[in-house]
Amino acid sequence: MLKQNLKNTNSLNDIKISTVYCGIKNKSNKEDDLLLIEFAKDANIAGVFTKSLTSSAPVNQCKQNIKYSKPPTVRAIIVNSGNANAFTGKAGDETVFNISNHLSKKLSCNINQIYTASTGVIGEQLNSKIIINGINKMKPSEEPNWFKAANAIRTTDTFSKLISRKCQIDDVEIDIVGIAKGSGMIAPDMATMLGFVFTNANLPSIILQKLLKSANEKSFNSITVDSDTSTSDTVLFSATKKAKHKPVSNYYDKRLESFKNNLNNVMLELAKLIVKDGEGASKFITIDVIGAMSKKSAKKIAFSIANSPLVKTAIAGEDANWGRIIMAVGKSGEYADRDKIKIFIGDEQVTNNGMVYKKYSETNATKYLKQEKIKITVDIGIGKGLATVYTCDLTHKYIEINADYRS
Repeated sequence: MLKQNLKNTNSLNDIKISTVYCGIKNKSNKEDDLLLIEFAKDANIAGVFTKSLTSSAPVNQCKQNIKYSKPPTVRAIIVNSGNANAFTGKAGDETVFNISNHLSKKLSCNINQIYTASTGVIGEQLNSKIIINGINKMKPSEEPNWFKAANAIRTTDTFSKLISRKCQIDDVEIDIVGIAKGSGMIAPDMATMLGFVFTNANLPSIILQKLLKSANEKSFNSITVDSDTSTSDTVLFSATKKAKHKPVSNYYDKRLESFKNNLNNVMLELAKLIVKDGEGASKFITIDVIGAMSKKSAKKIAFSIANSPLVKTAIAGEDANWGRIIMAVGKSGEYADRDKIKIFIGDEQVTNNGMVYKKYSETNATKYLKQEKIKITVDIGIGKGLATVYTCDLTHKYIEINADYRS
């Protein structure tokens, strides 16, 4: 299905994609671990990043580029997997500079038009010479090979994550393509995940930033695998400006409605793929919270449930222990009235009037939990705030994967 969706993305053919194995990842399988994305001319760019106070050198560089470029533009994005270049001190900063400086000279562009991203082990020095040697060996594919791009940025991911959509602005065909990586150390404020979205739309960076921030809140900032926020979270959104539609200068322009919907769809589907690929996961869980005091309150309650190891392990064990959901609502710190809370496991109502619902069937709830896709709904019953958060269960395999991560 993805191959069919990507057949006619001719409008993005001016993007060059190169991948190569340069020796950062596991040396036994020699899978590509370096991705270079080149733009034929200056493209507009926007970004959202981790809120971790121990953010990586590449994240810091990208944030500086976005902040101080007026407007932010991009000529190349270079991504390596296998090494996060995080908590590597000034040496890590120098590595980013050396790589960016080399690419800027090669492309005859400003150094702040080079964006870097790294994912992998934290605390190990990344040798810029290995990256530069890899860049020098690269040969771009004749047409953008998004599958190779998505594959080159994987670490513990078990599959590549790639989504594309088409829409129109002023009857002009617009392409949106997104790739992402992520499997563990996934929590709001991004996570150990990377995401790159591309479009041919002719949109200024200031509008791209607003579009990305809004779509990110509903997608990558609405997922959690293990409640751990990484040092390396980066999502970059680039527009080649190739589409010949009339200029768009207002974020609220009605001509952007279809584009917004499709961008939201691309990013949400990528986010869901990350949850589906959660380390050791066997179940995809949707947490709906409704009737809260506010949207912010609803989201905080939803994450309290989604991040609870007790809730996640109960679902992994297919145990309808709804008391753990009540516990998670209470520990969120958000206002709730005990006698108004209603919990549903699938369609099975569990609670009512501050106690177990008289028609509740634990047999039915347990049977429902044997499915791979689980939905938990909590009606707080005091307001109009609502939020949806996506997560997965917590299995013993998660421990195995992370215990062996560096060995």
